[in-house]
Amino acid sequence: MEESSINDYQQAILESGAQLVEEAVRTCEVHFGKKILLPPQLPSVSFTHQYGRCYDTQGGLDEHLEIHYQHQHKPENEYTIELYPRKNRQQMNYLSFDETELADHNVAKFYMGPINSIQLLAFEKGDWQYLLTAANQASSAISQQELTEIAQSLIHVVDSKDPTYAKWGNLAVNQTKDHYHMDVIDYLYMGRTTKSSELAEEKFKLWLKKGTREFGVYAIVVFNPTTDQFITIRYEEF
Repeated sequence: MEESSINDYQQAILESGAQLVEEAVRTCEVHFGKKILLPPQLPSVSFTHQYGRCYDTQGGLDEHLEIHYQHQHKPENEYTIELYPRKNRQQMNYLSFDETELADHNVAKFYMGPINSIQLLAFEKGDWQYLLTAANQASSAISQQELTEIAQSLIHVVDSKDPTYAKWGNLAVNQTKDHYHMDVIDYLYMGRTTKSSELAEEKFKLWLKKGTREFGVYAIVVFNPTTDQFITIRYEEF
């Protein structure tokens, strides 16, 4: 009976417009044209539900990703990850923060609200501002130390797994959107071709859409692999 109740609650969440975590991340990756990495470490509490939303995909100031973790019967276990582009970072000047240094020498800001409110850890990595929010209740088991460890786990992943082609993938998506004046709704990395010590190509397969029109295009980014400087981009429709 309890499992049925949990499934019904999850279904209600999805019917309200939320997505599975992987789908929400993918939606925002396509929208922003950038790879999104979430902290691999989660709080050491139990969750019955997890879901996400990619907000304001029309390009407003509130465009961001939210990932929610909840326990249907334990509100003290609530945990949220929010990602904002650095250009739209949340300032939150009205909150009183303590600062702590992370492994990459970036500064994280921690806010502890009054009881029955929230605790918040804010930090930046790569192209994103990350906000980690947990419930602050008398029975809460998620601590400032654990939120900091979660942030550290993300920093480790970004520093160790950022693919060499990511920079050119972002450029390919953004320039293709500008060139065709269409949305890029999917993309795939096809590989690198090295022509010489001064010339290499990264190839990406993109799928474009505007209204009822859809088609695919290969975007080939040409750059100097020695200096890592962009040279040009060309397109091959298919």
